[in-house]
Amino acid sequence: MTRPINIANKLLRVAVALLLVLQGGSLVAFADEFKAGSVMVRDAWARVTIPDRPAAGYMQIHNMGAEADRLVSASSPMADRVELHTHTMENNVMKMRRIDGVDVPGGGHAELLPGGHHLMIFGLKHHAKEGETIPVTVVFENAGSLELELDVRKSAPKKTHDGDTDHSGHGTHSD
Repeated sequence: MTRPINIANKLLRVAVALLLVLQGGSLVAFADEFKAGSVMVRDAWARVTIPDRPAAGYMQIHNMGAEADRLVSASSPMADRVELHTHTMENNVMKMRRIDGVDVPGGGHAELLPGGHHLMIFGLKHHAKEGETIPVTVVFENAGSLELELDVRKSAPKKTHDGDTDHSGHGTHSD
């Protein structure tokens, strides 16, 4: 079963984060929050996939610094490649296209959501099942690299850490 392993992984991340904080570490990963520099990522997740189909990754990015930052790339050891994508409406047809980055304003946030900006994860070593995680490294212009895990779920989280309602109904993505 993958669920007990996933819970053990989260408990291990909490313990490591606590040790890093106590030792003054600059890179902190606390449960479902991942931090590098002034950037924090929360609610990182991906939808369950079927074999031979790409996965889509979503997250909230918070910039606690005064200067703007930009998500510029991503990669995963479990995939051939990871690209930044968005959805656009052209002639009443929703199309997906690759983008070169996602801006995160100083003191603000950006969201990667179904129907909007997202990660496209191509060539997964195996299809993503509920309860598993997909390791991903995201790279920001200023904050640098940040290793995180996308929790694989059947659907979007119902509530965010900020108490906002789920935005997944704003569009769909067929994985």
